[in-house]
Amino acid sequence: MVVITRISAQQKNDERFNIFVQKGTKEEFAFSVDADVLIKFQLQKGMQIDEKEWEEIIEEDQYRKAFNKALHYLSFRMRTAHEIEEFLEKKEVPQPTIKRVLQKLSEYDFVNDKTFANALVKSRMNTSFKGPGMIRQELKKKGISESHTEEALNQFSFDEQLDASIKFIQKQFSSRAKRSEKEQKQRIAQQLQQKGFMWEVIEMAFQEAKISQSAEDEKEALLTHARKAHLKYKKYSGYEYESRMKRFLYSKGFDSDVISELLSGDELNDL
Repeated sequence: MVVITRISAQQKNDERFNIFVQKGTKEEFAFSVDADVLIKFQLQKGMQIDEKEWEEIIEEDQYRKAFNKALHYLSFRMRTAHEIEEFLEKKEVPQPTIKRVLQKLSEYDFVNDKTFANALVKSRMNTSFKGPGMIRQELKKKGISESHTEEALNQFSFDEQLDASIKFIQKQFSSRAKRSEKEQKQRIAQQLQQKGFMWEVIEMAFQEAKISQSAEDEKEALLTHARKAHLKYKKYSGYEYESRMKRFLYSKGFDSDVISELLSGDELNDL
């Protein structure tokens, strides 16, 4: 049992108070608390505190500090329960206190994983070319449950995925890319797959995007790659040179007939 001898506001934070107690013949600093804890336990000079009360006061103050840290963390953007838990763990807050903080935040609706998931999906739909697969992974990393994830992704309808894919294709396809039409389409399709769009959506998007490369642009792209290939294979001659050139240009998506036409023409003399 100890007796409170003095309570003073901290100089740098007038919302926190230092508590001093009598230890033998000397006055010693015991702990600090915020104003809410001071009021809750009605702490005042001359009050006696036993060991159990001391622990309760410290625990309550620890909770208040953790709660305030979580609120500050939330002030920048919405967070999931998992994100807040990780944040508080890094601050070395005990698990029982974290659980209590999350419960209170949930009661106030400051943390709502369902709302978070819906908002994130809507944001990605409106501001990025991310598909459902990539968004699903993002939600998983943030600790969103499978049920909330699937419910939120229901917002991203097939037609909206198709529209987003078409816009991405039209944005990425360029006649100045110095690549064959086939190679460009393969690259773009691969990018869409990596972004989490289903192949069914990608195929239909290419059909509706109506992109094509003119014969002149295709020929220019062919010549660009043919020059590179020639520099690489000019040490060969005859059949060996021609077969290596064909394999290289075919791997770049050019039609075999166009390649053969180039190799049999006079344009090779300029390479």
